[in-house]
Amino acid sequence: MSEEIKNENQKQDEQPKLVNDQPSQQEMAENTKRIQDQRNMILSLAEKSKIKNLFGKTEVVFIDEKRPTKYALELTYPGSVEASDILQQALMENGAYSMKYIMERAIKEVITLPRINSIEDFWNCHTNFGEAATKVFNFLSETSEGDTEQESSQN
Repeated sequence: MSEEIKNENQKQDEQPKLVNDQPSQQEMAENTKRIQDQRNMILSLAEKSKIKNLFGKTEVVFIDEKRPTKYALELTYPGSVEASDILQQALMENGAYSMKYIMERAIKEVITLPRINSIEDFWNCHTNFGEAATKVFNFLSETSEGDTEQESSQN
């Protein structure tokens, strides 16, 4: 019988012991501190990673520079969200960008001088629609990337 009792005691020792499902106060305090530290880190990085607000930044681009038909466009940055929307909406299924779409939006939101009411009316009388569209595209995408020199100087 003593062997049976010994085996029974071993079985009881092998069974999983019930553990209180509730964390201790120390565990809760450590978890709260970890969460707060993580939130502080997120807020700190958000502050340190700020760049100069580029909304309204202007740039003058020249089209057909080496020809007598040279003209200039003043471009004004519409902000990162709007620039991203213009480029995203212009992306076609084949992976190329619709320059016509970019320029239709650009005459309303990006090209501030000269005042252009219709891409057809303006570019039927001016050269290099493609060059102008490429410069607008580059302005939107490059300005959206921000000034990385600005970022590092704030640290």
